Amino acid sequence: MLYQELTDFTLSANYPYVPILTGAAETGQVLQSIIGEIPATVPGCVHSDLLRAGWIEDPYYEMNALKSGWVESYWWTYKTTFTPDPALRGRHLRLKLWGVDYHAMISLNGVSLGEHVGMYVPCVREVTELVKFGEENTLSVLLLDAPKEMGQIGYTSRTYTQKARFPYKWDFSTRLVQVGLYDKVTLEEFGLAALEYTHVKTQGNTITAQSELTVFETGEVTLRYTLRQGKEVVCQAEITHALEKGSATVTHTLTVENPALWYPNGLGEPNLYELTVEVLDEGGKSDEKRCNVGFRTREYLMPDGAPVDALPYGLAINGERVHIRGVNMVPMDIMYGTIRPEKVHETLTLARDMGVNLIRVWGGGLIESETFYNTCDQLGLMVWQEFIQSSSGVDNEPSKLPEFLDLCSKTAIHAVKTKVHHPCLTFWCGGNELTGPNWTPVDGTDSNIAMLQEIVSRYDGETFFLPTSATGPYEYLNPDHVGQNYDVHGPWKYAGVEGHYDLYNRSDSLLHSEFGIDGMNPYESIKTVLSPKNLRVQSMENLTWRFHGEMWDTFDRDRDIFGPLPQDALKIFIRSSQFVQAEALKYAIEANRRRAFQNVGSIIWQFNEPWPNVSGTNLVDYYGGRKLAYYAVKEAFRKAYPSLRYEKLLFAPGEEGRFVLYMTSDYAPAAWRVGVIIRTMAGKVLFERNLDATVGDGKSVAAGEWKLNMPSSGSVVVKLTAENGKERVENHYILFVKDADGHASRADMLAFAEEYYPVVE
Repeated sequence: MLYQELTDFTLSANYPYVPILTGAAETGQVLQSIIGEIPATVPGCVHSDLLRAGWIEDPYYEMNALKSGWVESYWWTYKTTFTPDPALRGRHLRLKLWGVDYHAMISLNGVSLGEHVGMYVPCVREVTELVKFGEENTLSVLLLDAPKEMGQIGYTSRTYTQKARFPYKWDFSTRLVQVGLYDKVTLEEFGLAALEYTHVKTQGNTITAQSELTVFETGEVTLRYTLRQGKEVVCQAEITHALEKGSATVTHTLTVENPALWYPNGLGEPNLYELTVEVLDEGGKSDEKRCNVGFRTREYLMPDGAPVDALPYGLAINGERVHIRGVNMVPMDIMYGTIRPEKVHETLTLARDMGVNLIRVWGGGLIESETFYNTCDQLGLMVWQEFIQSSSGVDNEPSKLPEFLDLCSKTAIHAVKTKVHHPCLTFWCGGNELTGPNWTPVDGTDSNIAMLQEIVSRYDGETFFLPTSATGPYEYLNPDHVGQNYDVHGPWKYAGVEGHYDLYNRSDSLLHSEFGIDGMNPYESIKTVLSPKNLRVQSMENLTWRFHGEMWDTFDRDRDIFGPLPQDALKIFIRSSQFVQAEALKYAIEANRRRAFQNVGSIIWQFNEPWPNVSGTNLVDYYGGRKLAYYAVKEAFRKAYPSLRYEKLLFAPGEEGRFVLYMTSDYAPAAWRVGVIIRTMAGKVLFERNLDATVGDGKSVAAGEWKLNMPSSGSVVVKLTAENGKERVENHYILFVKDADGHASRADMLAFAEEYYPVVE
């Protein structure tokens, strides 16, 4: 694409409707803006510009976000001037606003270009006849006040916008409703035709590229296709077409000898090619687009032993079965217009390095940037992309309001057309936790979902569509519903030193697409948003702590397990809270993997957070700090390791414990020698055994089981080792014995964490 990016914007504020009125009725006086004009950054948002100009205090600090609630109620005008290159005379010119948030009235040189509503479809206007050459042109974008949408609590059936809902208040973010131009603004130039979309499919060693064009003038164009791997040109072709004014679709097939395959993380290399499609006319280059191409096959498989009415949640990529090791991702900043490519790459790299192979892009957030999907392509991260719908609690029924369905349809069509070529794309999904009148997850009989499924079928045709997440007879994991836990969500809290292990030992989920455990954020991160008086052991009774994570209070949980702490022991409290989160998530994932491929995957809620909380279910905090759970999950996502099935974390003195040893391996089937050593914290060996297991291809086998009486006091450490002649892996656990007050030893826990996990503050 050939374009000039417009920058150097200014921003001003008015009361609603004032900019429409040219002067006061009483005096005829021109009405002045309240704030204006201040420098504005595009891409960006109003909040970030106001913060730089000193109009608001840092909304991430303490409870300052409450002081900027007025921002969403005003009308905001972005202005810029630009002088087009005279060489553009004779070209067809379009103005493109890539990310409007949310309702805009646009004018160029005082001429109205109409209105635009919605975040996820760019605003495109033909301006060939309006642009002035050799002089300044003035672009004005008036953004109306933010729509009155619902946050986490409300009525899904009454949703009427296609605006990110999480900034209206969610359990991982405060209310900080955004307004602004959150993506770039460009002046595009074309010759005879513009290349709108290119849909790329691979099959075997062939690429089929289907391009949609807008044809400004009847004539001939040549489409040049160039496929590169790195800097090397793999193949190139040119095809000439005679096109009539209007729209056109052209298709061409390229053949590649022995293409390198794209694999998800952990299965192989994510080999990529880049396809450049150029539109050439007699004047030269009319337009061009580039996109990633990955040669890979996808099969959607039923979990082993699944009921016949379940969906094919399982995956095989290039013929190899994949156990989903996933995370749910929320937008990387509540001020999403400020997200820079560097943060996208850093965050996704952290996920890749943790062993993740799939990212679920949650329906209460964003259709993410091209940078996001390009990076997932490069890192081998499969993507489960939801459309912009989410549960609201009071009711979770997909909206049928005509204005919503119109916007939702436009969003979905644009999303599918722009994302379909990415090899990372693996699932489409209608939205998060959508249910019918009886609170059962919706299916394709819902008219909203049927509309989206038809769009995916029409414009993609290959990627599997899930009606919602969760799906099946029940939304939430409940082992008492034997055989009816299909794709399930929850829990998000630790079920206790016995209940948590009973839950996962009995779980028969086919896919566990959302679940989590809460834990405190690192000290170095929370001290940036809390005043010194709040940097002490607290519960969410503290208003500032509540403002930064109200649902994720671990005070009572951690006190009940380890006993009380003085207020000045905040770092120890954080470490204790993070240990419980790490232990609980690791056990849940290992339990799910022990059932592969009856269970086809785990997708943790949540990997990141969009603003700095005190506590939450995230593994990585707003600043990129990693919690203990990050490292625990990294262990549970390894390709091969031994694991231990146990029934509780905290035992009575002398109580009998029952244990089962498993070996899990993604490698080719091989014989493993698995060693078990159970010792006290003082080093006394209580149990030692070597067992043999043959396992591979993602499966797990039980290598042995035994019973053991726990000591009368203290804690025990379990060390597991596994060797197959080529590789040696270890795994470690700590199990506690109640002290006289019924608590686990905090000192033993801290010593264990210091030995086996990085020190995180």
